[in-house]
Parts: sequence; C-alpha cells; structure tokens
Amino acid sequence: MPGAPLAVVPGMTTDREHIEATQGERVRRDYRDRRQAEGAVERLKARGFGDDQITMSTHGGHTDDSGVFVPGGIEVIVTADERASEAERILAAD
Repeated sequence: MPGAPLAVVPGMTTDREHIEATQGERVRRDYRDRRQAEGAVERLKARGFGDDQITMSTHGGHTDDSGVFVPGGIEVIVTADERASEAERILAAD
C-alpha cells in the first residue's frame, strides 16, 4: 500500500552556538535524509568524536490539511568545544 505523497522540505542548515555556562561550542545541522544524517554521524565518529558528544534526533513530521505527509527534519548536534570548526566542516561535507 503506497504512503501519502511527500511535500517539498526546506533546505538544510548548519548552526554554531557558543555555550556560555561551559564556554564550549555546539554545532548543529538539519538534514532531510536519514542516510545523510547517519553518514555525518559516522564521519564524526571516524574523526574521534564520541557518542557522548553526538546527538541525532528527528522532529516536525506531520500531515498537512490536504493529507500530504510533510517529513520533519533530522538534527545532528555535536558538542565539540575546541573542535567546533572541525565538526562544522564534517557536517557540511555533503
């Protein structure tokens, strides 16, 4: 049985945030495709970022008024501190 048609999703974004309490850095990127997000996580791990530094979560999927499924985003967040520039480059690789 086919699923509902997919709507167009806005492009991916990458953000960088300074954490005042710890003076650390957090890098975040939104993905539309789970495989791309998982690939980013694998690249981060291959470069030595640990599971305790990487978070991947989904958000925002819903059905619009016409019944079209609008997929949510997949967010990868890296608490990278002094390696924030490296994490940003890795997340921006695709």
